[in-house]
Amino acid sequence: AYWNIMSSAGTNGTNGTDLTSTLSARGDLVFKGASALERLPKGTAGYFLKQGANDPEWGQVTANSHFFIAKHDTQQSISQGTTTEIVYDTQIVDTDNVYDPSNGRYTPGAVGYYQIGATLRLSNGSHSDNNTEFYIRINNSSTELYNNYAYASAYYRAVHVNGLVQITNANDYISVCINQRSNNVPTYVGNQSRFYGFKVG
Repeated sequence: AYWNIMSSAGTNGTNGTDLTSTLSARGDLVFKGASALERLPKGTAGYFLKQGANDPEWGQVTANSHFFIAKHDTQQSISQGTTTEIVYDTQIVDTDNVYDPSNGRYTPGAVGYYQIGATLRLSNGSHSDNNTEFYIRINNSSTELYNNYAYASAYYRAVHVNGLVQITNANDYISVCINQRSNNVPTYVGNQSRFYGFKVG
């Protein structure tokens, strides 16, 4: 067997056992090429080993794009019984500069699947509501994700929604909406109110 021959022959230059002429530096890798053994130089930081068209090769690790986080820094009035878009007016991260803090809309510009989530705190002492609805919408019309809350005498009630959203048109935008039925209530200003998303496929 080949490995028995290799073990007994050592590096005598016969039987394909001499790798010293193929490998020239510490950390080099060897692989079977089209007709002979070939050398792949060792990789560097930020690269990973992957399969090329025919042979292994190094690929560069790149940062995830289509990723954003925004927070709600300005109090916003929510009228009773009115579906209202929430404006998360401060960007924390926006890798592609596609989130608009002036209207709270995220337009990723690429079709695919996105993990989207949002949280919001309502600011009103001892607020009661038997039907608060929190949405993730596409183009402020198609409801993709939904959560419903009912509570009594809640102080600074937090609502949230998250899940997978499919974008089928590069011009589509994603935003957050709320509809509360009991009485007018302002939103709470603080780091507890976030809107975020990233592309997953």
